[in-house]
Amino acid sequence: MKELEHIFRDHKEEFDEEPQGDHFENFLDKMNTPRKRSLFERVPTFLKVAVIITFVFFSGLIGYQIRNMEDKHLGLGQISPEYREVELFYTSNINSQLGMLQQLGSFDKEQHQSILSEELKDMDERYAQLKKELELYPDDERVIQAMIEYYQVKTNVLNRIIEQLYQIKKDNRTALNTSV
Repeated sequence: MKELEHIFRDHKEEFDEEPQGDHFENFLDKMNTPRKRSLFERVPTFLKVAVIITFVFFSGLIGYQIRNMEDKHLGLGQISPEYREVELFYTSNINSQLGMLQQLGSFDKEQHQSILSEELKDMDERYAQLKKELELYPDDERVIQAMIEYYQVKTNVLNRIIEQLYQIKKDNRTALNTSV
């Protein structure tokens, strides 16, 4: 702080200078000329409030519609608590198997990888069709059994793939150890 005071004392005459002659006139001209208002400033306040209320209303309406769309997808879990447990068991099992597949890596050939991806995609499309049928016929035991069988088949397929990948890795290790 003392350095700042020292600078002000040393340069006092530079701070005491008066502004140039037309400075005050320019200042007064700027103060007296009406400035241009932006488009937002020209819009009346009630119209701004109406736009905000409309925006909030439509945002709520869209959110409500999205939430209702998500609730309409009927799955095994909405049928009964027992089916909810079955669905949870199989989905968690399938998710852990998919995690194992990612850890193991893929097949050596891209063709095998694409076949696997395509097969899983087809299975998921069939399950989506079963969900649509379940929405139409929620009490139909055939649809419910088909959904459970989907989970069983997908689990079995993933188990076979994991076993094959383990075998391939094991064979590769054996081949490397034999060659060394």
